[in-house]
Amino acid sequence: MTKIQTFRIGLAWVALTCSFSVCSARDLSQINPSFPRIGNCYHAGLGDKTWEQGSNYWSKLGLIIGGGYDLHYDWEKAGWPKKLALVEQNITKLRQINPNVLVLPYVDVIEGPDNPSIPQRWWALKDGKRWSGWPGYYRIDTKLNDVLQFNLDKVRTEICGRPCFDGVFYDCWGVDEWLVPRSAALRDGKNIVMVNDGNLPHRGFSMLNGVLAEDEIDRVMEGKVGFEDFLDRYFHWTRESKKPCVTMIVCSPRAVSYDPWHWSKMNYKERQTLLEKYGVEDQQTMRFGLTTTLMSDGYFGYDTGMAGRGNWWWYKEYDAPLGHPRGLAHRNADGTWQREYDGGVVIVNGTAYDAVVRLEVKSRDVSTGRVGTQFTIPFSDGRIFLPTSEAVSASDDVAPRITAKLPAKLRAVKLGDDLNVVQTPGGLELRFDAGGVLRLASWRGQRLFSGGWPVIKRTQTAEFKPENVLGNIEASNEKAAHLTFHGAFVENDQHVSFVEQCTVQNDNQFTLRFDFTADTDLTLRMWRHYFALPVARYVSGTASAGDKRVTLPATFKTTDLLPASKHIVVETGDTLMDVTSSLPLSLVDHRAYGNVEEYLLAGYPVSKAVRQGTKWSVEMTVKLAKK
Repeated sequence: MTKIQTFRIGLAWVALTCSFSVCSARDLSQINPSFPRIGNCYHAGLGDKTWEQGSNYWSKLGLIIGGGYDLHYDWEKAGWPKKLALVEQNITKLRQINPNVLVLPYVDVIEGPDNPSIPQRWWALKDGKRWSGWPGYYRIDTKLNDVLQFNLDKVRTEICGRPCFDGVFYDCWGVDEWLVPRSAALRDGKNIVMVNDGNLPHRGFSMLNGVLAEDEIDRVMEGKVGFEDFLDRYFHWTRESKKPCVTMIVCSPRAVSYDPWHWSKMNYKERQTLLEKYGVEDQQTMRFGLTTTLMSDGYFGYDTGMAGRGNWWWYKEYDAPLGHPRGLAHRNADGTWQREYDGGVVIVNGTAYDAVVRLEVKSRDVSTGRVGTQFTIPFSDGRIFLPTSEAVSASDDVAPRITAKLPAKLRAVKLGDDLNVVQTPGGLELRFDAGGVLRLASWRGQRLFSGGWPVIKRTQTAEFKPENVLGNIEASNEKAAHLTFHGAFVENDQHVSFVEQCTVQNDNQFTLRFDFTADTDLTLRMWRHYFALPVARYVSGTASAGDKRVTLPATFKTTDLLPASKHIVVETGDTLMDVTSSLPLSLVDHRAYGNVEEYLLAGYPVSKAVRQGTKWSVEMTVKLAKK
């Protein structure tokens, strides 16, 4: 969730009218822009940029969310009438050259600024006080009927009453049973409604035109979400939701912090300098997100995420003249996905291994400029290929760095500067990034779990971050590989140093150990070590601890699945996973806490107040076997 801080909506907006002669109600049934379809989240600038300043950028967009007309429970701001007049002028001109662009005002239902006009009883309280989930904003009690009615009335009059807007976008809002269906019924059921539920939810197709998949592609790249699972949900949203479809995938460079308070401590110049650097350096994430989006009919955006969505970044891949698709995407034998367009071919590699692809016609790789019929696509990457008559490139493409073929003996290798990989002949594979985070744990080509790295929070929103982490593969031979990392977790003035060690044995087991020292007094809300087991892989399998045995449910039934134990066995398909831990681990159905499709195996070694100088360790051993 990114808050719009530039624009505020005044009550005087109600007094303004949209000129029906130039901003008339639109027939949206014919909306069908060519591909790629690029969108902007939150900062298109329709309310503070002149036509001369923004027209070149706006004319290339297919979807604009927010960016000049944003409701945040602060409607009485005196400057809003002037901004709205500029918004309407810009939209009128924009539609003359880009009639396919859709414009959705942003509505924040869950939080508001420190505004005395907000009724006091609307604030959500903790321990009798307002609380904040985002710098400068406080939570609203959305369980109150008059809060929801107020937002619906605003959407009806100030958005749907202005035909220059095509619908509404609700940030941090799911598929509820009150606000969404009533919003969808506006304009005789033709009002576009889009929500940001964080992940792509499994329901809501009949009421919504789409959802914002905010940074979920980032979580795919981190190994927290399965690519095939994400793609399946994306297909459902683009194919089954109301039309026109406005589902959008947005992601950000991997170096961008997700902590909004981290960025709030910087001045504008410092923040922009750093973020522009990230946007140039990490174009792999952009390519992966874009080519994934092109597997169906959604919109795409690449920006600085929690540091401030809506950057006006533009990449050569955005200008690829793909036209319209010739059919649905299909999965290739190597696990890559491919879709043919009138103007070219798009292939995305969501597997864990580099792929060599062969095309039927000579083509140019838009990203690298190479020309040929055979190309290498790294894992978590994608390419757009355009047919060409240019000469074939003199040299072959780079060879794959890592493939799915099992090594003859234990293999430990460093890929680039940021990935340490260990593979066993039996099919166990672990990948640690340069900061010691376990990014991939797989068995015979299938993801086992995400996690293995602690989650530490001082408050609900203040999370400890790793700093000054060093380490890599220390030693390896045919029997075992050893990795060591050391650094610190820091949150404000609280500091914990750590040493992380991992030993991987050639008989398909590994031991992960953390040794911690509290360098300062700590005040903790949560300290969790965990393995998150994806529902798609483990559903209908079994988990046991002692004499307790459960079948892992397909749908949520109860939160607690297994009591805390130091020995847990999980079986699914032909795989047996045996977990031994120094820390008691309990198994819960994590779907109870939000839109996450996973079972959570977790333990909590410390909590609340921890004195400076306290030392503790956590060690977990995982053994894999074929049943």
